[in-house]
Amino acid sequence: MLDVLSKLIGPHRAVSVYAFLHTRGAALVAAVLFAAILGGLLLFGRGEEPHEHEAFLTLDVLSLTALNGDLRNGALVSVRLPDGHATSITSTEGPVAASVTTTACVEKRIYVTSGEARYRLKLPQYCAGS
Repeated sequence: MLDVLSKLIGPHRAVSVYAFLHTRGAALVAAVLFAAILGGLLLFGRGEEPHEHEAFLTLDVLSLTALNGDLRNGALVSVRLPDGHATSITSTEGPVAASVTTTACVEKRIYVTSGEARYRLKLPQYCAGS
């Protein structure tokens, strides 16, 4: 490698470049690779696809598990959907998790592109009108 560098940039500069690549080459390659991956994710990575609010639902709770043993940290709630299936919803918002009793207020959102339904826990005041 030193021979190739000395032919391209001269013998004195070649030694400096060679020493730099040996001491800091791995870090330089890692930084360039990290920047390329990060740039690719920013350019080609999908964000959350657009969704539309469909309804607020009051659903029966099958199980309630506090995150880290305390509802102030959030909860993992299993609910029965109107079609009879069960799903689990995680909320890391303490007030929302603490509001879950035998029923839970759930927002149903439909993603525009895929048509997939997603659910998220909400405060009971959102379901009061439905």
